[in-house]
Amino acid sequence: MIITYKRTDETELKLTFLPPEKEIFESAPLYFIIPGGGWHTESRQSMLDFSEESVSALRNQGFAVVSIDYRVTDDGTTNMYDILEDCFDAMAYVCENSKKLGIDTENVILSGHSAGAHLALMLGYCNPEKFSKNEKNYKVKGIAAMSAPTALYDKSTNNLSDSLKKAFRNCEYDKAAKETSPIEYVTMYCPPTLLLAGTSDYLVFAKSSEMLYKQLLENNAETEMVLSVCGGHSFEKVHGNIMPSIKMEDIQAKITAFALSHISKN
Repeated sequence: MIITYKRTDETELKLTFLPPEKEIFESAPLYFIIPGGGWHTESRQSMLDFSEESVSALRNQGFAVVSIDYRVTDDGTTNMYDILEDCFDAMAYVCENSKKLGIDTENVILSGHSAGAHLALMLGYCNPEKFSKNEKNYKVKGIAAMSAPTALYDKSTNNLSDSLKKAFRNCEYDKAAKETSPIEYVTMYCPPTLLLAGTSDYLVFAKSSEMLYKQLLENNAETEMVLSVCGGHSFEKVHGNIMPSIKMEDIQAKITAFALSHISKN
């Protein structure tokens, strides 16, 4: 089911809702996934395809799935604050319509890849009022962040300078980059966080996940990190015949297990 969750002057923003394949719960836990694309392009279908294994497995275990669109910086006007507002507005729409959709908003698992992982972390760590007009009426039980930019102001963690320049147009760069970095919101109350990264990712370096992992541990927040040795940005092979130590199908299996282990099974 494709739903328009928001209208702006420029566009209609949509989400894809997939109901559970098996009715195991009275209200379905929600697997809310956010596509990447350097904040300058995105496709909710691409994220469904990218996470096909976990989407299928979790729907088979009674989860509903939502994948969203958001405004992107290639439109020439959008910046990071607009994108974050869209993500929080999408979640607010789902919560407002949770009874109709059969969703348990107290049982939410967030996931994303690359820019989408950054947005998922912000959605899980931040109060919505900081970036939108919404109140928080959902509970994130876990975040699975693949190849996540976590400290946007730290150039040693990523190779995203061109994308970030677009994302912070019409902003005070240093202030905005810090204000929209997940690592700045770490407390002991952060939801359980699964960080997944490739050590040969030349776009978002594994250091980005390692820094957040360290910060979460120092704050006694529940976290786990999975490094795919020799894996690329999408956990693909990048060094000739050298295979990544953890392939994409294994990444998806770990996310599935993480999601199942962190929801409340009422």
